[in-house]
Amino acid sequence: MEFTPKQLELKRENHYVWANYLRNWSSNNSSVWYTTKKLKIANDSVKAIAKEKDFYRYRYITEQHLELILFISKQSPEELQKHHKLYLKPFLQLQEVESLYIKSGKNDKKVLAYIEAFKSNTIENLHTEHEKDVEIILKGLQNYDLTILDDLQNTCKFMNYWGHQIARTKPFRDKIIASQESEQLQKIYKESWWFISYMFGMNLGKSFFETRKIDKHCLLINETNEDFITSDHPIINVHESINENNIAVPSEDEADFFYAISPKLGYMINRSNRFKKGINYISIDFVKEINRKLAFYADQYIIGTTETQLKIYKTFVGKRLKFINEIKSNQVNKTKA
Repeated sequence: MEFTPKQLELKRENHYVWANYLRNWSSNNSSVWYTTKKLKIANDSVKAIAKEKDFYRYRYITEQHLELILFISKQSPEELQKHHKLYLKPFLQLQEVESLYIKSGKNDKKVLAYIEAFKSNTIENLHTEHEKDVEIILKGLQNYDLTILDDLQNTCKFMNYWGHQIARTKPFRDKIIASQESEQLQKIYKESWWFISYMFGMNLGKSFFETRKIDKHCLLINETNEDFITSDHPIINVHESINENNIAVPSEDEADFFYAISPKLGYMINRSNRFKKGINYISIDFVKEINRKLAFYADQYIIGTTETQLKIYKTFVGKRLKFINEIKSNQVNKTKA
């Protein structure tokens, strides 16, 4: 099978939030206001933010990595375990092929280019496909057309995208890694994250799809004088009972997941009765509450339509992860003492 030069280009700058989605906060379809690592406010292209080099790139799977991946997979229903193994198999095969190729002593530039492209591009390409799957759905929702989700295939695609957009981000990774008990386990998690995150995304997407008739799917129209912001962790649980200064895992019923589709439109999947199923018009108090929570759960980036708005919320950025790390540090110190 021949590959084009384009297919062999390495996709190393991996966005963990869809750049085209962030354009909804742009006045020129390119640049947005956002917070920097030092909590300054800047304006730049959506292509420059919410990304990390080689974030989704394959890393060699040792026995330790494989044990962790399979252990996590085994917590899932058998059907999902089969899917996990199906997606994992090509990477294990690649390892075998690369090992045999190295032992052969050959040096074929085309073969090496294919191997490197597979390592860098495979997971990134999967996320690109999920994004393409929901383009038409998101456009429909922006026209307040909820009937687009009457099609079961569309709902399946949207929930799959939803699950991955939760699990694929850097803040989600850092939160999961920080919650692990030892530095060694944290290290193995981080090295395996390129695949673990994709498993988590599959699991979450399937779960949201299966509970679609239990949950309330709500379209939230924002006609207030304040826009929704978004962040590097754009889908968060905003259930009112959750104590942000607590690392306890919420119960199954404490689940109101919010996603800002645009500055004037949000989507929620609720277990509570906070909003009715279908179209809702929301208050400015709700917008402010959501924006504060989005900033609180963000790692570095909050994105908005104006510099002025980000000045209000930037003081909350990164506080959740800082809180988790402080608790872990205190636990380690107590153990040493």
